[in-house]
Amino acid sequence: MAETAVPPRSVSGLISPERLYLGALALAGAAALVSVGLPAAQRGLLTACVVSASLGAAIGSFSIDTFLLSRPSGWVMARGRMWVLLLVAGSVALSTVAAAAFTAAAGVGGYTVAMAGAGVMTVFNAFSALSLRRKRFVYVYSMRAISSVVLIVGYLALYLRGDVAGLRWSVMWLAAQAFAAAAVGVEVLVHARRTGTGTPPDQAGRAADLVAMAKLHVGICAQMLTFRLDQVLLARFAGTAPLGVYALAVSATEFAQAGSVVAAQKILADRDPDSGTGKAVPVVKAAFPVAVLAVGGLALLGFLVPDYRHAWLLGALLLPGCLAVAAGKAWSASLLKRRGEQATSIVALVTLAVSVPAYLVAVPAAGAAGAALASSILYAIHALGSWLYLRRSPARVLVAEAA
Repeated sequence: MAETAVPPRSVSGLISPERLYLGALALAGAAALVSVGLPAAQRGLLTACVVSASLGAAIGSFSIDTFLLSRPSGWVMARGRMWVLLLVAGSVALSTVAAAAFTAAAGVGGYTVAMAGAGVMTVFNAFSALSLRRKRFVYVYSMRAISSVVLIVGYLALYLRGDVAGLRWSVMWLAAQAFAAAAVGVEVLVHARRTGTGTPPDQAGRAADLVAMAKLHVGICAQMLTFRLDQVLLARFAGTAPLGVYALAVSATEFAQAGSVVAAQKILADRDPDSGTGKAVPVVKAAFPVAVLAVGGLALLGFLVPDYRHAWLLGALLLPGCLAVAAGKAWSASLLKRRGEQATSIVALVTLAVSVPAYLVAVPAAGAAGAALASSILYAIHALGSWLYLRRSPARVLVAEAA
């Protein structure tokens, strides 16, 4: 009897969004690893620029990426390309101003890099949301991976030249972010040219969009400040050297959260209001061994590079918070779909109300260790709040879906 030929697995079957995202995050982790070629103080200067840009993009962007990703199918075409581009342009302008403010608050870093970085990140996030809304996970994550490769090559080139100035390394980081934003932006604009222009919204439609963005943005702002305010305060009160070590530990533990980010994006993109039910447990189970390995990697790195010998301890203090974030992302995305922007904003604001005084006490008193311990507790509070709110939330489709 002739054997039945087994068809080869397709490339698309091998390259899943989850694997690509993990690969992109692994490459970003490799870039962070290469950056330990900098002295801790110079790495802290690089980190200060990146954190100011990231916070600027999160606070000033009006959360346009999450807003676009959560819109119902066909929303962009119904609103028209020009309105969407105006929203993006306004978000970019606000992001640059916010980045400048955070640079001033940190007391270190480069204004030009931080402001330009915030604008570029806002563009990337907005256009990525439009691509992800069309299920273009593979393309978006591929561009993230390639930009990380560009960053690694750039860092290595600077290191081999003997250039260990944190500000110049931050310019290389900016170039890699600009590459990713351009690549995703071109894909979205090319797709837009093949479709209709849509109907510009009337005044009521524009007002409804801005109100929805504002409601969502309140929660995103609060959540981002909870996740990154510690680094701004650490730069201000402890200096760039502790910040450089602490940021490395944060990057290592964030690698374990990759699966939760993909899960949250898929929950938002899926219009079934119950699609996120039960996603948190498998995400945490997948995150735990990766987080433990990350802490072990930090210990090995500290043995090889004395400047970073305390990074493993900070990673261990951050590990419970890392697992809380992994679960919280799935719960928060599900809550957003069930109850809308107000519910997630309430949870985030309650957490922020605890975060600000906690960081203001812990960071000046205990430096990086205080920041790590406070962060884990605060991340757990946010995750628990999302879970409790989700339990008492009946499933329903967002009002915007029917609009």
